[in-house]
Amino acid sequence: MNKHQKRTVYISIIALAFFLVLSLLTQQWGFFLWSLLPVFIVLMTTFSTTIDKRNKR
Repeated sequence: MNKHQKRTVYISIIALAFFLVLSLLTQQWGFFLWSLLPVFIVLMTTFSTTIDKRNKR
């Protein structure tokens, strides 16, 4: 992975941690559950570009 892809993974982990803490404090799990799909989509986009680059070699 390059520098930008690593940064994307770190930001995604931080976003999930933020929404997890927010959900724990408010006892409303909708915050965390609704953050899972966007983070999952971003991570799959990041990893699919990595896989595509490996296949082209």
